[in-house]
Amino acid sequence: MLSEVELAQFAADGYLILHAVVDEPFLVAAEREIDDVIDDDPPGPDTVGPHFYFLPPTRLPSADAALRSSGALEAAGELVSPLGLDHGLDHIQIALNIPPYIHRPGGPHIDGHRPDQAEPHSFTMLAAIFLTDESQPDSGNLWVWPGSHMDHQAIFKEQGTHALLGVSGHTLSLDRPPRLSEPRPVLAARGDLLLAHFLLGHNIGGNQTDRTRTILYYRLSCPDHRLRWESTFLDPLTEYEPVRNAFARSRQTHS
Repeated sequence: MLSEVELAQFAADGYLILHAVVDEPFLVAAEREIDDVIDDDPPGPDTVGPHFYFLPPTRLPSADAALRSSGALEAAGELVSPLGLDHGLDHIQIALNIPPYIHRPGGPHIDGHRPDQAEPHSFTMLAAIFLTDESQPDSGNLWVWPGSHMDHQAIFKEQGTHALLGVSGHTLSLDRPPRLSEPRPVLAARGDLLLAHFLLGHNIGGNQTDRTRTILYYRLSCPDHRLRWESTFLDPLTEYEPVRNAFARSRQTHS
């Protein structure tokens, strides 16, 4: 499903958008499930901006099927072959962005870092299935800092793999913050798939449309990730052999 160019692009940018991966029946079934969750526990009447639900995959079988049976998990697996992927944490995240929310993120974070943790709670890859159209900016988009997975590698090599715990994963809150690339909103349509490296810096943008943005996030890990998480911080392509190989071939071609 993935081309040589896309593999090399993932190596450089730390993420990919694959279009029209998840067919409509999977999306409709997942939306019904999400509606039930919201009906049982609705956001407060004054809630705007981000609102999240974290539920076990067993509680969201249609959302789980949208990942496993649509081709999305298979596409993600091409980035880490011959390793496999499955849920790395115990949840699927339903992420809403409720308008009107005027916001542009000032800096990125990476997940799984809190001051009270003994070590980061890492995984291999963040996957996302888009249920609403985000093909224009200010549609509730996720923002990313391209290439920041490699910037984080440099931080961990210099300051240790626990360097972001004290700042809750917020890179620019370090005493010596790195210079990052310009951020960009992720532009995607309903049924598209985002695949992002765990170490890619990201944050939440604004929503100036007239509808709530809805996305499903899946935190995926290769088998035995917990045994080599430090290696993946010091070499972000540790679990991404096809990506590493494509990037090396790309550099040879352009040298």
